Amino acid sequence: MINQQRVMGCALLMGGLMLVATPVLADEISGTLDGESKEWHVVTHSEGSTANFSELMPGMMDVTIQGHREPKFETQGTLSISFIVMNGDTGDASVSYFPENGMLPHYGTEQDVPIDIELLDIDGDTGRVKGRVVTSLAYLASMSDDYDHSNTMDIDVSFDATLVREEY
Repeated sequence: MINQQRVMGCALLMGGLMLVATPVLADEISGTLDGESKEWHVVTHSEGSTANFSELMPGMMDVTIQGHREPKFETQGTLSISFIVMNGDTGDASVSYFPENGMLPHYGTEQDVPIDIELLDIDGDTGRVKGRVVTSLAYLASMSDDYDHSNTMDIDVSFDATLVREEY
């Protein structure tokens, strides 16, 4: 005869293990940069988050997902993905990677590139965005230079982030 407590205990344990084993991707950016596996962290701070949105005008908003190497703000190693949403339609994205501790030099998209948005849900002052971007980033040494398309880094990243409304 099967002990009812043992069955219930096993069922609860299995349920708990399934929850632990289920990947939770919120506030995560991961993928490859120049063929190397990378993971970035969305940083939440007293004034908001590095994953945010702002309404530019009715029906038009700007979304930015910025990830950092560590769960703290620093420029070096930062990945930034930005795109516009107009009347519910997602536009192409601008992607930048900052290998040094400054805005320049960096690798980026000279023109906006396609982005795959699986989920974009905005509700009041918060939201969630989930998607993927695959592109090549070109080197930009300074604002007076052109992008160097002979010096590129390929990127393939997925993201799942909680968005916070940013007020200007």
